[in-house]
Amino acid sequence: MKKSISVCFFSVALFVTSCSLFQKDSFQGDWQLTLTGALSETIQFTIKDDNSFYVRKNIQYGSREYDAEINGKIEKDGKVTAEIIASGQPMGQLDGYLNFETGKGKWNASIISGEWTATKK
Repeated sequence: MKKSISVCFFSVALFVTSCSLFQKDSFQGDWQLTLTGALSETIQFTIKDDNSFYVRKNIQYGSREYDAEINGKIEKDGKVTAEIIASGQPMGQLDGYLNFETGKGKWNASIISGEWTATKK
């Protein structure tokens, strides 16, 4: 009886450890994106199992508010490529690199631009 309990406990511990390692060694999960430059915004987003992400947020620029969307993909090497859409119109892109914990790059949207950083939560 003790042997089967020990084997069961070991199996559960191995499974929990494996799940924990998987989450740390992947891009998937919740992230925080910070835009700087012409805009200062913080945006929460989630990278899905297929390494894609989509976020929508109202962003104030000047005296106008824009319905902004960022739709992107992360390649296996961490390269980030995303399209920025504002009020239904393609406006620019967001490019850079992520590792499994942080990332950085540049963004541009028509006449405004800047840099971005990201941190996995």
